[in-house]
Parts: sequence; C-alpha cells; structure tokens
Amino acid sequence: MQADQQGFDLLLNRFVATGQVKALLGGGRLLADRLEFDPSSRSVYASGSVRFQRGHQYLQASRLRFNLIQAEGELEDVYGVLNLETAESDFDLARQPSGALLPLSYWDNPDPLLNRQASFAVADGGPAPAASATAPQPANPKPLPGAQVLQALGRQPLAPAGMNPAPGVESYRSEAATVRPLAISDWRMPPVALAPQAQSMACPLLLPPIPNWHPYPLAVTLWGGQSIDSNFGETFQFKGRLRPEYELGLGFNKRLIDAGPVALEWDSNLLGHAALEQAGGEFNQSVKYANSPAQAFGELTTGLGVRLWVQPWLSLGFVQGVSWLSAPSNYEKTFRQNYTQFLNYLGFEIEALVAPQWSLVGRVHHRSGAYGTYSGVSEGSNAYLIGLRYRFGSSPARRQKLAMAPPLGCDDPGRGNRVRPKPLGEILNDVAMGPPGQGLAPTPAAQASGLAAPPVAPAQAEALRQQAIDASVDQRITALNYRGSFSLQRQQGGTGNFTTPTEVNIYGGVRPTQILSVRTTSNTQLVSGMVSRWRFQAATLTLSPEGWRGDRVAFSNDPFTPAQSWVDAEGVEARLLANGDTVIKTKRRRLILEDRLPIPLNPLQRNQVFKKEKDVDNRWVLASDGTDRNGFYIGNNLKPIKLGARTTLELQPQFMAQRALNGSTTSYVLPGQPAGDTPSSQPTRIGDLFGVVARLRGPLLGFSSDVTLNASTLDPSNFANGTRSWGELNRPINLPLLGEITTRFYGAYRYRIWNGSLGEQDIYSAIGVSLEQTKNLPNLGAIRNNYYARIGYGTFQGNLYQSTTTGSFSRSSLFASLNSSLPIWTGQPLDPSLASTYPYSPVPIVPGLSLSTNLSVSLFNYSDGNMQNSYSISGGPTLTLGHFTKPFLDYTQITITGGGSRRTGQSPLSFDQLVDLGTIGVGLTQQIAGPLVFNGGIGMNIDPNSPYYGNVTGSYVELRWQRRSYELGIYYSPYEQLGGIRVKLHDFNFDGTGVPFVPYQPSTAQSARDRPF
Repeated sequence: MQADQQGFDLLLNRFVATGQVKALLGGGRLLADRLEFDPSSRSVYASGSVRFQRGHQYLQASRLRFNLIQAEGELEDVYGVLNLETAESDFDLARQPSGALLPLSYWDNPDPLLNRQASFAVADGGPAPAASATAPQPANPKPLPGAQVLQALGRQPLAPAGMNPAPGVESYRSEAATVRPLAISDWRMPPVALAPQAQSMACPLLLPPIPNWHPYPLAVTLWGGQSIDSNFGETFQFKGRLRPEYELGLGFNKRLIDAGPVALEWDSNLLGHAALEQAGGEFNQSVKYANSPAQAFGELTTGLGVRLWVQPWLSLGFVQGVSWLSAPSNYEKTFRQNYTQFLNYLGFEIEALVAPQWSLVGRVHHRSGAYGTYSGVSEGSNAYLIGLRYRFGSSPARRQKLAMAPPLGCDDPGRGNRVRPKPLGEILNDVAMGPPGQGLAPTPAAQASGLAAPPVAPAQAEALRQQAIDASVDQRITALNYRGSFSLQRQQGGTGNFTTPTEVNIYGGVRPTQILSVRTTSNTQLVSGMVSRWRFQAATLTLSPEGWRGDRVAFSNDPFTPAQSWVDAEGVEARLLANGDTVIKTKRRRLILEDRLPIPLNPLQRNQVFKKEKDVDNRWVLASDGTDRNGFYIGNNLKPIKLGARTTLELQPQFMAQRALNGSTTSYVLPGQPAGDTPSSQPTRIGDLFGVVARLRGPLLGFSSDVTLNASTLDPSNFANGTRSWGELNRPINLPLLGEITTRFYGAYRYRIWNGSLGEQDIYSAIGVSLEQTKNLPNLGAIRNNYYARIGYGTFQGNLYQSTTTGSFSRSSLFASLNSSLPIWTGQPLDPSLASTYPYSPVPIVPGLSLSTNLSVSLFNYSDGNMQNSYSISGGPTLTLGHFTKPFLDYTQITITGGGSRRTGQSPLSFDQLVDLGTIGVGLTQQIAGPLVFNGGIGMNIDPNSPYYGNVTGSYVELRWQRRSYELGIYYSPYEQLGGIRVKLHDFNFDGTGVPFVPYQPSTAQSARDRPF
C-alpha cells in the first residue's frame, strides 16, 4: 500500500491511510482518497474517489465497506465496466486475473529492490531529465537522451525480459527513478491504468437537458385535397389518375401517450367532398360506365394513431379508425360491387415543421372494408390530402427519471441540496474516524456548465445539445471493436425449416448481400448471440458471497455516453454460478432508447442467464408455418435434458393454433397415397394439433453428432408425411499436405432446400459422406482469397426433374469454390476514437469501391450413367458512399453482380438441377433520414435460352431503424416467403472505462419527505 500519509490508530486498532491511497491486492489495484483496515474484524473502509480494477473489470464508487471474513459489503454511487467473459477469474482473488495491470507511471531506472537488473535492447548516452505528462510540449521537440529507452518501453511496456509482471514493479518506489510520459496510443490496456485517467474518476456529464421534440399535445389542421382513381397499394406508388372530387375540412389531434420519439394520438377529421360529374363504373347502375352526377357530401373520421419522430422537425404518422359518409359516394357505388357509408379508415402521413408550432402535412386518406369486414366491402376510395397544422397547448411535467448522483471526486452542483441518510454504524464510524471528508482529495470546483435554456425550436435545441456533447465529452474509450449482436426476432412465413447450409451464402457464387438466403442453419435461433461487455451504474450495491444486489441498477451495452440504449432494472440480484455463467434476476426492467423511449421488457422472464460460450435461449416461440403447420403455432423450448456428461436433448412441444381454428389441415397427402402426391384437405384429428421439434447433440464414437426431428403432427396416420429429420456426424482430421479437413456423415428424411428458379424442393431421403475444407489463401498483393472444397458420395431420393414422380440415385460429387476480393478505392476514414463517428452504425463506414469474384466447379456423376458438370464465374462491384454520420442520404451501398455457368449433362433429380445459367443481382442499402435505412435486393435468371428466363432467384426487402448500439428492423423475403421483426443489441470490445451514462441533472433542494430526519 502507498499513500501520502499512513499510520496505525492504537485507540481504534485500525490502519489508516490518507491521500492518493493505492493498494495492491491479488493482482488488483484499489485507489482511494482514504483507506482504513480493521485487522480484528478484517474490514476495509474506503472513501473518496474509490476505484478498483482487476483484469478486465473496473469499478468506482464514493464509498466502499467490505468484510474479508464474511465477504460482504456495500458500495455507494457505483459505476463500472463488467466483462462477462472474464468475470469468473477476475472476481476470484484466489485465481490469476485475466490480464495484468499497467503501472501508473514508468521509471527510467529499475528499482534496486527488484530481483534482478532490468535490461533493454537499445542503450543510449545517459538518463533523461524528468518530464511531466501534463506539461505542454513544443511543436517539434528535439530528441532527448533516453528517448530510445522510452521507445523500447513503449514496444514492450509490461514485462521486460526476465522481470516479474508489472504489478510487482509498482509495489515499490525509487527516489532515483524519473517519471516518463508515454503516449496513450502506445498503451495496450484500458486507459484507467494510465495517468492522468488512473488518477481521476469517470464522472457523469453535465449536458443540456434532452429537448422535447413535440412539446405541444394538441393540434388543428386545415385540410385540402383531391381523390385519386387507384387501389390502396397503387396509391403509394402514385399510380392512377386524379379525378374531379375535392376535399376541404378541419382536423383535430390530441396526444394521449408520450413515449419520447413515439406517441399515441387520437385523430379526428371533418371533411366536405365536392364531386363533379365524372365517368362511373360497371356496378350498381343501369348503364355500365355511365357518367355519375355531381354530388356533395360530408365525411367524419376518427381513430387512434401512432407517430414516430424521425428528426426533431420530421415525423411519420399512421391512423387506424373508422370513416362515415353523410351520403353514399357515387364513385364507391359504381366502381365497387359492394359499398356502404360506414367503413374502415387508414391514414398515412408525413409532417415537417416549418416553425415551432406550424407544420406542413401530407396524408394518404383511405377508406375500405378491411378485407370484407364491413358489409363485404373490399376497396373503397383514396385521396391525397395536404394540410397546414398548428400545434398548441402544454405537455404535463415529465415523470422523474432514475437519478444517480455523481460520486465523490466528481463535480456535483447539486450535492449541497441532497441529504444522504446514514446508517447508525456509519455515523458512529464517522465519529471515531473524524469528520466526513477528512483525508479526502479536494472536490473539484464546480464549473459553470453554461447550460442555457434550450431554444424553442426542437431541431435547434437538439443541435446545440449535440455540439455540447462533441465539445465536452472525454469518453475515456479507445480500441473500440464491434464483436456481434444479441438478436431477437419474430418470424412468419411459408415454412418453418431452416436447412440451407450456411456455406451457400459464402461460397455459392457472388450475390448482393441484400439477397442472401435467410433460411440458413445459422439463422435458426429466434434469439441468438450475447452481449459480453456491460457498463453499469447504481446508487448502492450490496455485495455477498453469492453475488450482489441493488434496488435500482442500470446496464448499457453502448460504450459511449450519452448511451443510445440502456436497461433500467429494479430489484436486481446477480449470482455467479459454479460453471462461470452469470444469472441476473430482476423484478421489473425496461429498455431505454435514446434516453427518450422506454420499452417494457418481458415480465415473464425475470431470470436472465448470461452464458460464456453459448447463445441465449428463447423459451416461447410464436411463429407461422403455412406449409407444414397450416399457419400460426405456439412452441415452448423446454429446459435441455442432460444425457450423460456432454450430450443434451432439446425439446420444443408445439400447439397448432391455426389448425385448431380451421378444423382441417391441407399439409399432408391423404393416408395411403404416395408421398409425392399433392396434399389434400382432411379433417383435423387430435394428434394433428400437436407437434414437436427435438434436437440431440453430443459426442458419439469420437464424432460430434447433431440430429434434428421436426414433426408437425403426432397423428399416426400422418406422422410419416408430417415428419422431417436430418442429422450428421463430423470430426476434423489432419491429412499430410492438406492440413485439417472435416469428415462428415449425414442423413436426411424429407429434407427441404431451395434451388434458384425451381424454388422449394424436397429430398425424400439421403445418406452419405463427405470431406470438406475451408481455408484462407495467402494474399496476392491487395487481393484476398479463400476457398471451400468438398468431395462426397451419397444416395438420394427426390422428385425427378420436370416430373412429379420420385427416383433414387447414388451420386459422387466434387465441388470447389474460390472467393476473391480486391479493394479498388478506399476513402478517408473518420477518427475511430470519436463517438461522432458511430451515430448510426456499430462500425465506422469507410467509402470505397471493391470487386468480389467467385470461381466454382462442380462435377456430379449419377448411378444411372448421367452426369452434370458445371463451371461458373460470378462477381461484381460494391460501391459505398458517405460515412453515415449526417442526417440525410449520407450512406449508400450499391452492389451489382452477374454470373454465368457452362453446364454439360443434366441431373435426373430436381433438387440439384442447375437451371440458372445466367443471373444478375442488384442490391441497395440507403440511408433515408437519420437512422431510417432501406435495405433490399433482387436476383433474376437472365439466360435467354432458359425456360425460367425472368424468374426471380432471390429477393429481400427490409426497413430498419439503425443506431450504433441497437437496431430495429422489419424484413420480408418474397422468394423464400419469410418475414419478421428483428431487434439487435450490439456487443463491443473496448479499452477504457467510459463515463457514467444515466442522464444526470443537478438536483434542487431535497423535499422534506426525502430527508432522513
């Protein structure tokens, strides 16, 4: 232990150290302004700028009380960085930490108390004079004596040859030693281990308050518009013709629920319609297409709406409600077979502020029968409305948010207004140790925050807040690295099978990333991935041998502050299991996005297990499978069953909800009919309402085994036609000259794959063996190369090509694929250490142009003498523009690919028939506004000699809200008939501590009810 003053209080029987206290314990370092140790009770008391670091864990607090015997204690005003991957070793003082700590300073001359003399590879002429890390340096400093030693220390700062690790070095102090500054870029460990950051606390930011983008809850709108002769979908494509029917009226809007950038509203409108004489339709009049007379009538609409503010001045709105006409519309009467005055109403609008309380609005005004719900009506009428909107009123005061005070050692203008209740034990302890604050470093003087009241305009207030963030924030973060994402998605589509090998997306020919298959085996899990690095913050934490707990704890996966996403949890208990997994239990929790939008998290799942090596499991499954399960079904992932030490059985019982409502099923051929026949309708039996997915994984005869059974019915008469299964045994082997190769034995029953223009295909049975290898090749200059090769033999039964009958053949195969990529132009990247580089992306976007190519060859020989050999080449450029940091159109990625194949021979089977000999693919990812991004692509057969010319070989469209730390997306693949909703929380590795992220505003005088006495 080191400190400015140390002593032993004989009256208290207690060691006391004050002033820049540093204690080394089990490979960890504790820094504080005051530290006391009671040897009789083995209790440690630390106060004032308390910081503890061990391995890759960091913790800071105002006060720490801990009993070494009972392993219990308490922390106040807590902030820290938690690395789940190394928590097991870092929090166990009996084990080696995951990493050594850097010393707080470097010394030219080694301490004479070290075991042996240190030596460096480069010597110089003599010692260098002392230098200050904070002293200003000349623009062009001259080389100093000792500079070569300093460079050698920078190249290997932790352990020079033959020396003990760095923590041993900093256990002593040498009077002859000279402090040497070292650039932060030369350090390889978090900056918390450096001066000056190691000597200071990570303090919350004093920023302008979060501006209210929509402070006015009431609005009136003056509408004017014209009707259009088109159906609902065509209205958004601006198809059809404007017809002589005009609208004029008023609208009233009231906000019901304010949730940051999202609001729930009540919307109502009173419109007058003036229709001139115009051509009529074919229905409900004696002469088809006769002109309908002029008419005037009124319309009243009312409904609930959802509004999303994309920017402080730009919002998108959706209204669902009802519409009533004072008289039947001649247009609807003559152009629709069924019509009525009372119909469903949908409104889609975009609003742009032109002044704080004035805005221009455009709306698609739609009446319809909601697919026949209203009197059998399908379509109604559509109109385009343009409005001038005036907003007024005042919003109620916002609910008090989670408040966490800055720790001691940080600037806190509101500290004098707060009264911290103290337990009796601490009061007596203060009496014994002296007045509070004795021995503490002086609290930095409060700086004038310069926080002026935000301007009236929300856009201007947001811009000023961002300027304050960019100008004043020392994020204390370096070496940021995006690792992956915790992904949650809900999927709906035509089938529930994900059997396409993942290698198809990588080595199956160059295609735009926007149209890669979404049915790969790697996309099976609805919940996957994990976040291993969390920042956390709490007013108090109680420590125990089992773990820790806190009444209110905040967690953030975002390394920067302000955090774009964080979790506010109440009643938190954390336990570290014997296997290294961390279990966190909460009473309530909600996800906070942008410090504005609170989203309640699943109240049924209060225990969250963070595993070190396995993906997060999802218990409930709500999905749709139109092919095998007739639509919507419910599943439940049971707790895995251990079969021996390393084998697990995973079961997911399912209930076919849609099938139960229909009372019939069309998923299977009739009992007794051949498997290749067309499925027919049959009454639902009790066994058809239940299904199961079972997966068995574990070692077997020296191989890794993975077997899946997917049964969409348990009825005996349909079980054979309602079951799909597949499995494999694989193990790596090393062969001379070739290196590591994967040996794979596989089998399948009713296995489903996708084959280009032929679409979905079934393999009724398969069994075989293959040898596979994936390898990166040496770069050829700037060209990067990798390849995939497979040789195999198997027996397959499936549909014959261009036939509904089945056949069985043996097949020997050889497939090889070479991927290459060449960067042609690379733009200037932004500074990766700045938070402003990552507003909308977890990785820095670098403009550039690259070329990707794929060469592949396949040789197939069948037992009937047929063969199918092909040689393929595909490739294309990808152009990336912008850095994705500006509000509009600052990120565009365009990919255009083409491919051609030369085929000799033909496969007798349909599933592996090569039919797309010429293809083209186009993909586009485009920032629209702020974090709103469009992502989509399409692939087509362009072989003029193919009967499938013009067929789609792949398609995908997605609209996502993308930020640095999270992503929300809605996607759909028309080709694979699969869509869903996806939520991602990104996971980062970084060096440093960051700064507290819970929004902090200086408090006013404490209310009487909050005072302890």
